[in-house]
Amino acid sequence: MPKKMKPSARADQSYSPLISAPERHSNDRRDVEAVCMENLFSLLNYFCFFVIGLSMMWTWSMILQAVPFFHRRFRENPWILQYFQAFYLVFFAFTMLSITLVLGSQKSRPSYTSYLGSALIAYVVVATLLMLSTLTNLNMGANIYFVFTLAMVVITAVANGLSQNAAFAFAAGFGRTEYAPAIMTGEALAGLLPSSIEIASALAFPSAYFELDENNTGQTDYLTLNYFLSAVVVGLASLCAFKFLVGRAPTHFHPKTTKRTSNRTRMASKLKWPALANFMCLCISSVSPVFISKIVSVVPVEKASIIFRPEAFIPLAIVLWNIGDLLGSVIAVHSLFLIRYPRLLFVLSLSRLVFIPLYLMCNIDGRGSVAGDWFYLIIVQFLFGLTHGWLSGASMMGVPVWINEEDREEAGAFMGMTLVAGLVAGSMLGLAAAQA
Repeated sequence: MPKKMKPSARADQSYSPLISAPERHSNDRRDVEAVCMENLFSLLNYFCFFVIGLSMMWTWSMILQAVPFFHRRFRENPWILQYFQAFYLVFFAFTMLSITLVLGSQKSRPSYTSYLGSALIAYVVVATLLMLSTLTNLNMGANIYFVFTLAMVVITAVANGLSQNAAFAFAAGFGRTEYAPAIMTGEALAGLLPSSIEIASALAFPSAYFELDENNTGQTDYLTLNYFLSAVVVGLASLCAFKFLVGRAPTHFHPKTTKRTSNRTRMASKLKWPALANFMCLCISSVSPVFISKIVSVVPVEKASIIFRPEAFIPLAIVLWNIGDLLGSVIAVHSLFLIRYPRLLFVLSLSRLVFIPLYLMCNIDGRGSVAGDWFYLIIVQFLFGLTHGWLSGASMMGVPVWINEEDREEAGAFMGMTLVAGLVAGSMLGLAAAQA
């Protein structure tokens, strides 16, 4: 048997593997699996985390999907009609960031299970109140309704900040690399389905879809009610999934508030490269909505079929991005080699900046494209979404390998914080670019 070698004092301790040098296999995949085998994989657990991830973005997606309804409700006030979407985005982003900073500054270890449970309940409450607000007999003035919806956006952002932090901490505590990508796959699907429904509506009912509801027939109200009803159903399903997972949680979980075993500085040192990779991935991806809203088909509107009209073409681009994101999240589960090369993970995430000049080569505001719609939809949108899901998922799933068991919840929460920080930073850059 070979003798054990003492590690060099100069060795980089940022990534101390949980497996000692003599125990490592030459195959990186086996090295990772040796740690994961401490806790057996459960497909049922995976599905429950997927449902929780779906709920974490579904309510916010339905609020964005209800924009036509809000347009009708706010048309009596031109100022609100012009700025309500910007207010929603800014309040959502800054509230999420504030919650993340507050959670990160806490001196004691929080109860992540309590945070996650509270956030999931908040999603159900918000969706229920918004659903009731679509009823015609509860109609209120534009000013009051704007304040009400803004409050719902803030509560949703608080719940999102709590759940993004707590869900990944909760998943990390199970000691499997697959559960964090399961959450992100659910979030990706929450972005994919609404746009898919919008395209299906445009194709199935083109006259009803492209004509404004000037006569106030109530069609918009009915569709929006169903949007928020679906959010209620998804929220209740996530609560059932959460309750099931709590019953199966490993015994080392800390349901009560205790003293933190680690601090953010040490965690940032251990997870420097994956944290930077996750931040850059979200930051770069969050700029894309600025381009998506301005890029239209190269086919002239008067000659375009339904799918190439801007009202359907833009949702189509969003769908392809989200399909790529969804597939990327699935691929991440099978990309265990990236766990062994965290610096490569950061380099690959940073290299996604190349997509920004690719966007500039597309048909922005009708200025023309270098290669037509296929270049924008497949090469740019689909691959941009694919790399996002792949690299962001890979950066989140290595916590059980990189961090000791007692610190996994804390590390998962820290990685959730980098996700939110990247999302907010990218959203702010996107809003700034949109005003330029």
